[in-house]
Amino acid sequence: MSVHAPEWFKEAPCAGQDRLFFSSHPRDRKEAVSICNLECENTEKCLSFALESELILGVWGGKTGPEIARELDKING
Repeated sequence: MSVHAPEWFKEAPCAGQDRLFFSSHPRDRKEAVSICNLECENTEKCLSFALESELILGVWGGKTGPEIARELDKING
């Protein structure tokens, strides 16, 4: 599956910070979630994008991959 980033993503505070937003270290994930919640204007759009695209790796819309996976489980029953 190929996923293309939406236009708003190019100016998001997470753009170019892959090492932080896709880190397996809890401290990095916490910092990434904080950036989402404090600095990003597109948190809701980002989370919707992650859910629609089933992106369960990394931090999206202020949620970690496992949190997104649990949301998807609820949605998909």
